[in-house]
Amino acid sequence: MSNNIAIVEDDDQQRAHYAEALRSAGYRVAEYASREQAIQGFDQQRPDLAILDIILGAEVGGGFEVCRELKQRSPQIPVIFLTTRGDELDKIYGLQLGAWDYQTKPVSLDFLITRVDSLFRIKETSSNHSAETRTVGNIEINPANMRVSWKNTPVELTPTEFEILSALLSSPEGASIEDLVRATRQGLVEDNTINTHILHIRKKLKKIDPDFNCIKTRYGFGYCWICR
Repeated sequence: MSNNIAIVEDDDQQRAHYAEALRSAGYRVAEYASREQAIQGFDQQRPDLAILDIILGAEVGGGFEVCRELKQRSPQIPVIFLTTRGDELDKIYGLQLGAWDYQTKPVSLDFLITRVDSLFRIKETSSNHSAETRTVGNIEINPANMRVSWKNTPVELTPTEFEILSALLSSPEGASIEDLVRATRQGLVEDNTINTHILHIRKKLKKIDPDFNCIKTRYGFGYCWICR
């Protein structure tokens, strides 16, 4: 069965173009023009992926609210922000809410399809991994369902954060920025984006354990996991 994608975009023409392209690529698409429509739609069917604009009508942060609502219901559902708002703070906030990707318009339809295909490949690859849970010190990680726990407490990570953490745990000598960029399988990723993802992983683990200090920065290289 094809994956179901929700598009939340208040521009009717843009929304129709995105939906047509995704349907042509084999995806099922639900279209919503407002935050209210999207939330009501999610009550009926939760998507496998949500593509969100930030400005929805008079709500300048409507897309952020949709993301927050969706993550409260199903933290593992990936989100792509697709918006004209290219401010660095908006990008950081979007990632903090748990978005997998943040793209600034205009974006070609071919590029959008590539990003969506990439995300689902990551999920499929992860689901095909061994179901055996891997334990490294106080952390447990299961590639089959992309679940992570620290001291038996679940840690809600985005797909990108999960892949970055997996790369760190698989690199005893440390992972370079280039290694972590490859781990995201997202093509062109800036160094600052990797740093932001690492910051979010640290914050989520510190929220569970204020003494968490296992991810170390190797200046001029990347990061390493030192807890055993």
